Parts: sequence; structure tokens; C-alpha cells
Amino acid sequence: MKRFNSILLGLTVGCACAISLHATDTIYAYDTWADGNRTSGTPGGGGDTPWYASTGTALSGSMVATLPTGSLTFLTYFAADGSPITLAPGGEIKVTWTFTPFGVNANNTSQNFALGVVDTPTAALASADNFTTASAVYSGYSMYSNMGRTLGNGNPWLLKKWSGITSDFLGHQGNWTPLVNGATSGQTGYTPGVSYTYVFDAVRDASTGNLIINSTMTGTGLNGVGFMTTTYTDTTPAGYTFDTFCVRPAGSASTASSLNTTFFEAEYIVPEPSTFMLAGLGLLGLVGLRRARR
Repeated sequence: MKRFNSILLGLTVGCACAISLHATDTIYAYDTWADGNRTSGTPGGGGDTPWYASTGTALSGSMVATLPTGSLTFLTYFAADGSPITLAPGGEIKVTWTFTPFGVNANNTSQNFALGVVDTPTAALASADNFTTASAVYSGYSMYSNMGRTLGNGNPWLLKKWSGITSDFLGHQGNWTPLVNGATSGQTGYTPGVSYTYVFDAVRDASTGNLIINSTMTGTGLNGVGFMTTTYTDTTPAGYTFDTFCVRPAGSASTASSLNTTFFEAEYIVPEPSTFMLAGLGLLGLVGLRRARR
């Protein structure tokens, strides 16, 4: 009896350990701009990645974006061209961006604060400042959102999907298909000097191939609860590859006078088949022991 209990305990602990050690996490990009150089690093290298701006003088080396009257686009390629993050079954991409806005306008009705996580075709890649976003067939998702001290648009946190056409990136909302909103007009928006963190998280369901997307902005008081969030299951994803993160505030009057980026990370999390196999063997062992004991 004692021998049986010892074996049972060992297998149970083994299953628990196997399940807890369930995934590997690969960091593709990680930067805080301690070196004051936004163009250093290598896409996919696990550290700094180059950032480019449509108006180079508007973005400092330490990632302070001074927003012009018109739009500004700034972006980074967190994975190397030809080697994007490609989600295996069960795989997950997580992109994190932290920033602090200053000079936020009181209230407006636009969706002029756009964010995107996509796969950029080779022909559309920027390689220096003062670029023009190329017309191409992108693949991925965006947030067209409202920025004001009070949220003023009817869909202030709207997740969208690339429609599949050939066009430029975040310049036209019509290029994107609306999916789901995750905030309420009239609630508290962005407060100048407060830090906010955006997280785009997408998981490829291992059994169905669906892409489960969570897109969340957090910060003190935001949307009355400290966050805005959307969850959407895409049953017909255009693909599972991502290599680009882009920000496009369409003018200071309807966004903010400046955005100070303080942190960026892109990671790929994938289950380990050997771990699940170990857990399965442990559970089979438990079943066998119980039957033998009977």
C-alpha cells in the first residue's frame, strides 16, 4: 500500500511539473532606449530594434514623438524580413508598448490614434526616416481608437482586420474591417503625464486554427475601470505571421502634443510537445496503477 501511494505521488508530482513547464518564450525585441539611439539593433535579435518615422525630426533618439499638426507614423520591425513570428498550432505572439502622452486634447469624436500589428511584405518595408508607407497587401490587425481626456467616439477602442486589398498601411480606415469595440464613449480617456501600456496578444488555437486575439490598453482611470480591452476569435485568419508594430497619431489636435515611449517588447510563446507528452504519460500511468490496484 505504501509503495503504491509513493508511486502515485511521484506520478502526480510529475504531471504537475510537466503542466507547469508548458512553454518556451522567445524574445524577439526588448528596448528601453537607455542608449538614446532609436535606430540601433537588429530585428529579431532579442534586444533593440530600429524605429523609423515618417517625419524623422519629430521622433527623438530616446523615442519622444513630438506630434505635428498633420499625421505622424512611426514603426519598428521586431522580426527580420523573411523570418517573421509565425505561429505554430498553440503558439502565441505578445507585443507590449508602454508610453506617456503629454498635451492630451480635452475631447474629440475621431479615431485618430491608430496602432497596428501586421506582417509587412518585403516591397513595403521602410529602411530609413522620412518614408512614405507603401501600398501593399498587409496582413494583421489594428486598433482605431479615440484619444482625448474624455473618450468621445462611439467606438473609442475598435479592433479591425486588414481587408485584403492593396493599399497603404494605417493611413485609411477603409482598408480595415471592423471587428469589435472595447470601450465606452463618455468615460475617462488619457491623462497627460500618466503611463499607459498597450498589449496585443494573439494565440493560434491548436485544434481549430482560429486566431484568438486580445487587444488591451491599461492605465489609471482609463475607460472608468483602468483599461480598455477587446477579445475576438478570428475563424478565418489571413495568416499567422507578424513582424511589424506601428503607431499613427493623426495630428496633435485630436491626439496629444507628444508621446514618450518608454518600453517595447515582442515575444513568441510556444508549447513544448515533449512537455505535453510527459504529462500524458503521467496521467496514463495513474490510470494504469488504479486499475492494477483494483
